[in-house]
Amino acid sequence: MTNTACVLITGTSKGLGLALARSYLNAGEHVVGCSRGASTITHERYQHHEIDVSSEAQVARMFSQMREAKLLPRLLINNAALAQTSLATFTKAQSAQELLNVNLFGAFLVCKEAIRLMQRHRFGRIVNLTSINVPLASVGSSLYNASKAGLDALGHSLAVECKDYDITVNSLGLSLVAQTGMADSLDESAIAAKRAHLLKPKLLETTEIVAAINFFASADARNITGQLLYFGGVR
Repeated sequence: MTNTACVLITGTSKGLGLALARSYLNAGEHVVGCSRGASTITHERYQHHEIDVSSEAQVARMFSQMREAKLLPRLLINNAALAQTSLATFTKAQSAQELLNVNLFGAFLVCKEAIRLMQRHRFGRIVNLTSINVPLASVGSSLYNASKAGLDALGHSLAVECKDYDITVNSLGLSLVAQTGMADSLDESAIAAKRAHLLKPKLLETTEIVAAINFFASADARNITGQLLYFGGVR
């Protein structure tokens, strides 16, 4: 039985991760998704793993089951993340630790296992989803911003480690995405303040994000790695 190429997406039970999974399924891809919660997708080409990405044992189990099913990730999209909506002085240590565990350490664990498989087959594409919050230094999300900056730094270092393979690692800095719940925790003034700093303030559509991911994953971008691309016109 030969391996089947798949798209691996973290955080697929809701929001952007769910939208991305559905988009790739509609494009005919085999998709593997994971989240802390149960699957919200029923599809013959979708395999779901109910895991905590910050658990080394659970991430290892997911990849073991993928190997058993002969599913080889050609593309990894690190989407799983926890948000922060409080000033640093009001953020509890437990919440801060959990955020770092998911947003940064969890992404590291998934990347580590994916790269092991990709190196064996000498091909792979990794896209880490970061945020415009980093350059904007958005108020009320200091630790979230730090975790996303760390995610980009992680990706850059992994790109160097993978330079001798046909494996690229890039980052996409997202602004607010329509119909994904991203703006649900923000009031109108906060949304307006964020959009005021953007050259292109319109809400993103999932199709725009998929197009950018697909470019990074394409043969035409085989020499693009360790890069960060922001939406919205921020730098």
